[in-house]
Amino acid sequence: MIRSAVIAFFGGALLLAAQSPACAQAQTDRDLVDLRMDLYQRANSPDALERMRKDLINAPEAYLVSVEQPGALVLGNKRRVRVPALRYNVALHLLEVRDSTGSHVWPPGSLDGFYMGQGNDTRHFRSFVVRNSSTKLDFVEVLTRDDDAFLILAVLHHYVHEDAQLDPILRTETRPARTEIGQVVVAGSGAKPQEPLRAVALNKREVSRLFGTRAAQVDAYAAKEHLSYTDLAQVLRMVEYYNQQGK
Repeated sequence: MIRSAVIAFFGGALLLAAQSPACAQAQTDRDLVDLRMDLYQRANSPDALERMRKDLINAPEAYLVSVEQPGALVLGNKRRVRVPALRYNVALHLLEVRDSTGSHVWPPGSLDGFYMGQGNDTRHFRSFVVRNSSTKLDFVEVLTRDDDAFLILAVLHHYVHEDAQLDPILRTETRPARTEIGQVVVAGSGAKPQEPLRAVALNKREVSRLFGTRAAQVDAYAAKEHLSYTDLAQVLRMVEYYNQQGK
C-alpha cells in the first residue's frame, strides 16, 4: 500500500509540474519531488537499512513511543495514507513504518509529516527546518491546532545518551549512564515552512517576543486568564489566542 502510494505521489507530482504553465514553478516542483524521492530511496537502500539495524542494537530505547501504533503518512501533496503500524526513532531521526508490503523508513523531508496514534491520543508531526544549536531539517511535533497557522508552536524531540562516569583511580561508578528523550520548544510561521522554526525558552521575555506588535494584547489575555509563561500548555493557549486574532 505504501509503495504504490509513493509511486503515485511522485509520478503524479511530476506530471502536474510538467503541465504547469509557469516553467520556473514547474522546475521547482520537479526539484522538490526529486528531493523527496531521493531522501526516501537513500534511507531505504540496503546499506542504509543495515547500518540502521546495527545502530538499533545500541539504542533500543531510542523511540519516542516504544510500541508500534497505527497512524497516517502525509505525503508532499497533503494526501494521507493510513498505515497499521509506525513508530518514530528519535535517535536516528527516522519514521519506521510497517504494512502489508513490508517495512519502510522515512527521513525528515521525504514526507510532509505524519500522524501517530488514534482518536484523542493522536500526535501530529511535520517536516520543518529547525534552528537550534544548528540548522537542519527534522520532524517536529506540532502542538497548535492548525499546522499552517500564522504562528505555530511545536516540540523538537532529541535523543540524549551519556555514558557512565568512573572514578579514574578506583574505577567505581560516580554517575550512572543516562538515556532519555529530551525536548526543545520551537516556534515559527506555519504559513512559511521555508523559514526555520527557532528554539524558544519558556519565559515571559521570549514568549512575548513571538507575538510582535500584538504582545501587549496577548500579555493582557494571559494576565486575565492567569496563564504562566513557563508552562508549555498555557503558552500554547496564548499562541492559539494570538492566531485567532489574526483571522
